[in-house]
Amino acid sequence: MPTTTTTTTTTTTAEAVLAALGSGPASAAEVAQAAGIGRSTATKALAALTAGGQVERSPGGRDGARRLPDRWSLPATAEDPDPSAGDGGESKGTTPTPLRLGKGELTGMVAAFLRNNPGEHSPSAVAKALGGRSAGAVGNALGRLVASGDATQTSDRPRRYRAAAG
Repeated sequence: MPTTTTTTTTTTTAEAVLAALGSGPASAAEVAQAAGIGRSTATKALAALTAGGQVERSPGGRDGARRLPDRWSLPATAEDPDPSAGDGGESKGTTPTPLRLGKGELTGMVAAFLRNNPGEHSPSAVAKALGGRSAGAVGNALGRLVASGDATQTSDRPRRYRAAAG
């Protein structure tokens, strides 16, 4: 009995997307055009490949009020001569921060920072220590920690916080 192999559309689409990214970073529209597939199909394939770690996404940013498209690329390998290539414009020595945290994750990060770093801290100092998070969001998290009793506000102007005793 002869053996037959079946190729699924998903595999074919994923292979086409990966091949399109072989020439360098591209937007979803550029990937779709290069792979000869629809933009919606390319976007779905890129999301699946990103979740699997086969593709990296760099946020597009803004040009004034206009949102620029995200850029997709193949992950950098250890053999790349320039480790900063394709990193979305981040400077060397910085750790990229995830775009979005889950509900309560920032508050947990702030609480852990206060526990591990005794003394008084401003929201901006904590934000900087957490990899460039928003000082406003960190300030809100600190407010939640004070309300729950996990932190103490030691000064109103400038606002300073420390981990609660105990």
